Amino acid sequence: MKWKILLGTSLLVSSVLGGWWFWLRSSAENEPLVFENASLESKQATEQYDSAQEVREELSPELHTSSTSQAASTSEHIAPPPSLSSPSPTPAETTPLPTLQVTDHLLSFGFRTPPSPRTINTLVLHSSYNASGGDSFQFDKIIGQYEQYGVGAHYIIDRSGRIFRLVREEDIAYHAGESKMPDGRKNVNDFSIGIELIGTEESGFTEKEYAALNDLIADIKTRYKIKDIVGHSDIAPTRKTDPWKFDWKKLK
Repeated sequence: MKWKILLGTSLLVSSVLGGWWFWLRSSAENEPLVFENASLESKQATEQYDSAQEVREELSPELHTSSTSQAASTSEHIAPPPSLSSPSPTPAETTPLPTLQVTDHLLSFGFRTPPSPRTINTLVLHSSYNASGGDSFQFDKIIGQYEQYGVGAHYIIDRSGRIFRLVREEDIAYHAGESKMPDGRKNVNDFSIGIELIGTEESGFTEKEYAALNDLIADIKTRYKIKDIVGHSDIAPTRKTDPWKFDWKKLK
Protein backbone atom coordinates (compact mmCIF):
# COMPACT_ATOMS: atom_id res chain seq x y z
CA MET A 1 0.00 0.00 0.00
CA LYS A 2 2.86 2.38 0.90
CA TRP A 3 4.61 1.81 -2.37
CA LYS A 4 1.45 2.80 -4.25
CA ILE A 5 1.26 6.06 -2.32
CA LEU A 6 4.94 6.78 -3.02
CA LEU A 7 4.48 5.94 -6.69
CA GLY A 8 1.50 8.27 -6.97
CA THR A 9 3.31 11.06 -5.20
CA SER A 10 6.31 10.64 -7.54
CA LEU A 11 4.09 10.77 -10.59
CA LEU A 12 2.37 13.89 -9.28
CA VAL A 13 5.66 15.64 -8.59
CA SER A 14 7.01 14.62 -11.98
CA SER A 15 3.91 15.93 -13.64
CA VAL A 16 4.13 19.24 -11.82
CA LEU A 17 7.84 19.59 -12.52
CA GLY A 18 7.37 18.69 -16.18
CA GLY A 19 4.65 21.28 -16.65
CA TRP A 20 6.72 23.94 -14.96
CA TRP A 21 9.71 23.12 -17.17
CA PHE A 22 7.58 23.27 -20.32
CA TRP A 23 6.25 26.69 -19.30
CA LEU A 24 9.76 28.09 -18.69
CA ARG A 25 11.00 26.83 -22.05
CA SER A 26 8.08 28.36 -23.93
CA SER A 27 8.60 31.71 -22.23
CA ALA A 28 12.34 31.67 -23.05
CA GLU A 29 11.68 31.13 -26.77
CA ASN A 30 9.49 34.26 -26.94
CA GLU A 31 12.09 36.54 -25.25
CA PRO A 32 14.42 38.49 -27.61
CA LEU A 33 18.09 37.54 -27.56
CA VAL A 34 20.28 40.41 -26.29
CA PHE A 35 23.70 40.67 -28.00
CA GLU A 36 26.20 43.67 -27.69
CA ASN A 37 23.49 45.96 -26.32
CA ALA A 38 21.28 45.42 -29.40
CA SER A 39 18.28 43.14 -29.66
CA LEU A 40 17.95 40.66 -32.49
CA GLU A 41 14.37 41.77 -33.14
CA SER A 42 15.46 45.43 -33.39
CA LYS A 43 18.27 44.53 -35.78
CA GLN A 44 15.91 42.48 -37.95
CA ALA A 45 13.37 45.30 -37.99
CA THR A 46 16.05 47.83 -38.96
CA GLU A 47 17.32 45.58 -41.77
CA GLN A 48 13.77 45.17 -43.08
CA TYR A 49 13.19 48.96 -43.01
CA ASP A 50 16.47 49.71 -44.79
CA SER A 51 15.70 47.09 -47.44
CA ALA A 52 12.26 48.55 -48.03
CA GLN A 53 13.72 52.08 -48.25
CA GLU A 54 16.24 50.95 -50.90
CA VAL A 55 13.45 49.42 -52.95
CA ARG A 56 11.42 52.63 -52.78
CA GLU A 57 14.42 54.71 -53.88
CA GLU A 58 15.10 52.40 -56.81
CA LEU A 59 11.46 52.48 -57.91
CA SER A 60 11.02 56.25 -57.47
CA PRO A 61 14.29 58.27 -57.42
CA GLU A 62 12.31 61.44 -58.11
CA LEU A 63 10.46 61.02 -54.82
CA HIS A 64 13.74 60.88 -52.90
CA THR A 65 15.16 63.91 -54.69
CA SER A 66 11.99 65.89 -54.17
CA SER A 67 11.97 65.11 -50.48
CA THR A 68 15.59 66.19 -50.13
CA SER A 69 15.00 69.42 -52.05
CA GLN A 70 11.90 70.18 -50.02
CA ALA A 71 13.83 69.68 -46.80
CA ALA A 72 16.58 71.98 -48.03
CA SER A 73 14.11 74.64 -49.13
CA THR A 74 12.62 74.83 -45.66
CA SER A 75 15.94 75.92 -44.18
CA GLU A 76 16.09 79.56 -43.20
CA HIS A 77 17.38 81.81 -46.00
CA ILE A 78 19.65 84.58 -44.80
CA ALA A 79 20.06 87.34 -47.37
CA PRO A 80 23.57 88.74 -47.72
CA PRO A 81 24.00 92.27 -46.45
CA PRO A 82 23.57 94.92 -49.14
CA SER A 83 26.84 95.96 -50.69
CA LEU A 84 27.91 99.43 -49.83
CA SER A 85 28.77 101.04 -53.13
CA SER A 86 31.32 103.78 -53.00
CA PRO A 87 29.98 107.20 -53.90
CA SER A 88 30.39 108.20 -57.53
CA PRO A 89 33.41 110.40 -58.03
CA THR A 90 32.62 114.01 -58.58
CA PRO A 91 33.40 114.93 -62.20
CA ALA A 92 36.43 117.12 -62.50
CA GLU A 93 35.41 120.69 -63.07
CA THR A 94 36.69 122.29 -66.25
CA THR A 95 38.40 125.56 -65.53
CA PRO A 96 36.95 128.10 -67.93
CA LEU A 97 39.28 130.35 -69.87
CA PRO A 98 39.66 133.77 -68.31
CA THR A 99 37.58 136.43 -69.97
CA LEU A 100 39.82 137.89 -72.65
CA GLN A 101 40.03 141.65 -72.57
CA VAL A 102 40.12 142.93 -76.15
CA THR A 103 39.77 146.58 -77.13
CA ASP A 104 38.29 147.32 -80.52
CA HIS A 105 40.34 149.69 -82.67
CA LEU A 106 38.88 148.71 -86.03
CA LEU A 107 40.62 149.90 -89.16
CA SER A 108 38.92 151.29 -92.23
CA PHE A 109 41.70 150.00 -94.48
CA GLY A 110 44.00 146.99 -94.84
CA PHE A 111 41.31 144.29 -95.23
CA ARG A 112 38.47 143.00 -97.38
CA THR A 113 35.31 141.02 -96.72
CA PRO A 114 35.20 137.65 -98.54
CA PRO A 115 32.08 136.71 -100.54
CA SER A 116 31.61 133.55 -98.43
CA PRO A 117 32.71 132.42 -94.95
CA ARG A 118 36.36 131.44 -94.91
CA THR A 119 38.13 128.49 -93.29
CA ILE A 120 40.68 129.60 -90.70
CA ASN A 121 43.42 127.14 -89.70
CA THR A 122 46.62 129.21 -89.42
CA LEU A 123 48.01 131.96 -87.19
CA VAL A 124 50.79 134.25 -88.45
CA LEU A 125 52.87 136.20 -85.92
CA HIS A 126 54.41 139.60 -86.79
CA SER A 127 56.26 142.42 -85.05
CA SER A 128 55.95 146.18 -85.55
CA TYR A 129 57.47 149.39 -84.21
CA ASN A 130 57.35 153.09 -84.98
CA ALA A 131 60.08 153.81 -87.53
CA SER A 132 59.05 157.44 -88.13
CA GLY A 133 60.93 158.87 -85.14
CA GLY A 134 60.18 159.37 -81.50
CA ASP A 135 58.89 156.58 -79.26
CA SER A 136 59.47 153.26 -81.02
CA PHE A 137 56.49 151.73 -79.24
CA GLN A 138 53.95 154.53 -79.79
CA PHE A 139 50.70 152.84 -80.76
CA ASP A 140 49.13 155.62 -82.87
CA LYS A 141 52.22 156.10 -85.03
CA ILE A 142 52.40 152.35 -85.68
CA ILE A 143 48.76 152.40 -86.84
CA GLY A 144 49.62 155.42 -89.02
CA GLN A 145 52.32 153.38 -90.75
CA TYR A 146 49.81 150.62 -91.49
CA GLU A 147 47.53 153.14 -93.14
CA GLN A 148 50.42 154.57 -95.14
CA TYR A 149 51.18 151.15 -96.63
CA GLY A 150 47.58 149.92 -96.81
CA VAL A 151 48.19 146.91 -94.58
CA GLY A 152 46.55 145.59 -91.44
CA ALA A 153 46.34 142.67 -89.03
CA HIS A 154 43.52 141.18 -87.02
CA TYR A 155 45.14 141.89 -83.61
CA ILE A 156 47.99 143.90 -82.13
CA ILE A 157 49.46 143.52 -78.63
CA ASP A 158 51.27 146.46 -77.01
CA ARG A 159 54.15 146.36 -74.53
CA SER A 160 51.86 146.27 -71.51
CA GLY A 161 49.98 143.23 -72.82
CA ARG A 162 46.85 145.03 -73.97
CA ILE A 163 45.13 143.39 -76.96
CA PHE A 164 43.53 145.50 -79.70
CA ARG A 165 41.29 144.16 -82.45
CA LEU A 166 42.04 145.89 -85.75
CA VAL A 167 40.16 143.64 -88.20
CA ARG A 168 37.28 141.22 -87.58
CA GLU A 169 38.25 137.57 -87.86
CA GLU A 170 35.72 136.87 -90.62
CA ASP A 171 37.44 139.47 -92.83
CA ILE A 172 40.70 138.97 -94.73
CA ALA A 173 43.43 141.26 -93.38
CA TYR A 174 46.40 142.25 -95.53
CA HIS A 175 49.17 141.10 -93.23
CA ALA A 176 51.05 138.28 -95.01
CA GLY A 177 51.62 139.77 -98.46
CA GLU A 178 53.27 137.56 -101.04
CA SER A 179 53.82 134.38 -99.08
CA LYS A 180 53.67 130.59 -99.11
CA MET A 181 53.20 128.04 -96.36
CA PRO A 182 55.85 125.33 -95.83
CA ASP A 183 53.35 122.80 -97.23
CA GLY A 184 53.05 124.84 -100.46
CA ARG A 185 49.76 126.65 -99.85
CA LYS A 186 49.65 130.21 -101.13
CA ASN A 187 47.31 133.16 -100.52
CA VAL A 188 47.99 132.82 -96.79
CA ASN A 189 45.82 135.84 -95.97
CA ASP A 190 42.75 133.88 -97.05
CA PHE A 191 42.95 131.19 -94.34
CA SER A 192 44.92 132.89 -91.55
CA ILE A 193 44.65 135.35 -88.66
CA GLY A 194 47.47 137.89 -88.32
CA ILE A 195 48.74 138.95 -84.87
CA GLU A 196 51.19 141.85 -84.39
CA LEU A 197 53.42 142.30 -81.32
CA ILE A 198 55.06 145.67 -80.66
CA GLY A 199 58.82 145.39 -80.42
CA THR A 200 62.03 146.28 -82.25
CA GLU A 201 64.73 144.06 -83.66
CA GLU A 202 66.78 144.75 -80.53
CA SER A 203 64.12 144.83 -77.80
CA GLY A 204 62.28 141.59 -78.35
CA PHE A 205 58.99 141.28 -76.40
CA THR A 206 57.84 141.68 -72.81
CA GLU A 207 56.55 138.89 -70.57
CA LYS A 208 53.15 140.60 -70.60
CA GLU A 209 53.10 140.38 -74.39
CA TYR A 210 53.84 136.64 -74.27
CA ALA A 211 51.13 136.10 -71.65
CA ALA A 212 48.57 138.07 -73.64
CA LEU A 213 49.54 136.22 -76.83
CA ASN A 214 49.00 132.83 -75.19
CA ASP A 215 45.60 133.93 -73.90
CA LEU A 216 44.61 135.23 -77.33
CA ILE A 217 45.71 132.03 -79.08
CA ALA A 218 43.77 129.90 -76.57
CA ASP A 219 40.70 132.03 -77.20
CA ILE A 220 41.00 131.74 -80.98
CA LYS A 221 41.37 127.96 -80.70
CA THR A 222 37.92 127.76 -79.10
CA ARG A 223 36.48 128.91 -82.44
CA TYR A 224 38.77 127.38 -85.05
CA LYS A 225 40.82 124.24 -85.57
CA ILE A 226 44.25 125.84 -85.79
CA LYS A 227 46.71 123.65 -87.64
CA ASP A 228 49.77 125.94 -87.88
CA ILE A 229 51.29 128.84 -85.96
CA VAL A 230 54.07 130.43 -88.00
CA GLY A 231 56.15 133.58 -88.10
CA HIS A 232 56.09 136.04 -90.99
CA SER A 233 59.62 134.96 -91.84
CA ASP A 234 58.43 131.35 -92.22
CA ILE A 235 56.07 132.21 -95.09
CA ALA A 236 58.08 135.03 -96.72
CA PRO A 237 61.71 134.16 -95.93
CA THR A 238 63.26 136.19 -98.75
CA ARG A 239 61.77 139.51 -97.67
CA LYS A 240 60.73 139.28 -93.98
CA THR A 241 62.57 138.49 -90.73
CA ASP A 242 59.90 139.10 -88.09
CA PRO A 243 58.85 138.42 -85.43
CA TRP A 244 62.27 139.54 -84.18
CA LYS A 245 63.88 137.76 -81.25
CA PHE A 246 60.72 135.79 -80.66
CA ASP A 247 61.08 133.01 -78.05
CA TRP A 248 58.98 130.16 -79.46
CA LYS A 249 59.48 128.16 -76.26
CA LYS A 250 57.18 130.59 -74.46
CA LEU A 251 54.19 129.59 -76.54
CA LYS A 252 51.92 127.22 -74.58
